[in-house]
Amino acid sequence: MYLAPYATQWCPPERAMGKKERAAKLAEIWKQLSWLEAHLVGPYMAGPSMTLADMTWYPTVIFMEYMLPRVFGWPEVFHEEAHFPKLSKWFQLLSSDKVFSDVRDDIFGFWVGKDKEGQFDSIRGELSDPAFKWKYP
Repeated sequence: MYLAPYATQWCPPERAMGKKERAAKLAEIWKQLSWLEAHLVGPYMAGPSMTLADMTWYPTVIFMEYMLPRVFGWPEVFHEEAHFPKLSKWFQLLSSDKVFSDVRDDIFGFWVGKDKEGQFDSIRGELSDPAFKWKYP
């Protein structure tokens, strides 16, 4: 999601991502979040106890939590129950733990800073193209 459409100070030219690929990756994120919502056991991903899945997925979710609504215009899917109620509940459960909330603060703050520096401006510049779907649902 964060790779620019052309070379920038944050993205070398060989890593740049075109509109078609970015739109496909956003569709895949929605698909995978939908799958995860359907299969999340609760209260943790795999059941009553925390597992490695919870510990590894949580930091990834923070990146999505930041970028999806702020760059692509998605709803706050981890802070509302309209789209992914089980994932939202799971995210709130983990976020209530100080270790997890500290991780969230560090990652979220990093992306706030990068956004202020302009890292996502080149991506936002592409999003007016109606030939691609950027916002879900």
